[in-house]
Amino acid sequence: GAPSPIQFLRDFVSANRPVVVTDAFNDWPAMERWSLDYLADAMGDTKVSVNVTPDGRGDALLSTRGWTVSGICRDDEETPDEVFVLPEERTMTMREFVDMLETPVGDDHGDVHPSNRPPVPYVSRQCGSLLEEFPKLVSDCAYEMAFASDAVGKAPDAVNLWIGDERSETTFHRDHYENVYCVVRGIKVFHLLPPCDGRLLGYREAPAAKFTSSREGVGFGVELETPRRLVSWASATPASLHARACTTTPEDPVVPIVVEVRAGECLYLPAMWYHHVTQARDESGTPAIAVNYWYDMNFDDRYAYARFTQEAHARFGGENTPR
Repeated sequence: GAPSPIQFLRDFVSANRPVVVTDAFNDWPAMERWSLDYLADAMGDTKVSVNVTPDGRGDALLSTRGWTVSGICRDDEETPDEVFVLPEERTMTMREFVDMLETPVGDDHGDVHPSNRPPVPYVSRQCGSLLEEFPKLVSDCAYEMAFASDAVGKAPDAVNLWIGDERSETTFHRDHYENVYCVVRGIKVFHLLPPCDGRLLGYREAPAAKFTSSREGVGFGVELETPRRLVSWASATPASLHARACTTTPEDPVVPIVVEVRAGECLYLPAMWYHHVTQARDESGTPAIAVNYWYDMNFDDRYAYARFTQEAHARFGGENTPR
């Protein structure tokens, strides 16, 4: 059940401690109604934003080997070996999204380069998408999580809708928000690291770019941003962190906390915690559908301490860390 506001604030927000809460939103009509067909019927012909990638990885570092890269400004400008790539954002009806999501693509692409693989769609726009793009669905859930709003004394800055399957992956990053993440269908899997362990994520700087559809409508290319913008992003994966832990000294084995959040459960993800996210369908084959609430964090001593440790680590020869 939902904690009281004072318990949530004292035991979790102030302690910067993750927790999974069960049975906190059983009264949502979404728990009974939300299926892909219901969502498509409810939204009708309304257009929504869908992030599309060739490999399920948007907001990620990408080697440019084998990719067609556009946006080179000068004849003497070299193509970067690596870019930070954003997904392509397409506008379509919910029915068109569902059809794309449910179109069988097979698992074996052989030696096909990712640029020529079928598109992977993911409803994952993060600027208050539920209220802005899916207002017909708001009455099925809630504008806010009452225990969280009462605890922090404010309404959420953004409420977002997420719909995706096992092909989509969110790479390691952190947010400056207190995040209450409610799973309505399917399964979300979070790999978590506390703020002090960001030094292990292998941050690298790369020029910003985005995926683009080819002119022929088949396959993808990569387009560099103009003017150039460098982004520092994590290169580590859950697998690489586990491999590192197996080869480091016993007193320094850092591995992510793995949290599997199922339908009817919500994860409180504290501000500045690093997280990597995947999803899976449930037993009925329904992909993951979730709503999350972002509450602006207090930039207090926790933030100052995190910044100090990052700067100290970098100054004394440590790996790159985020700013």
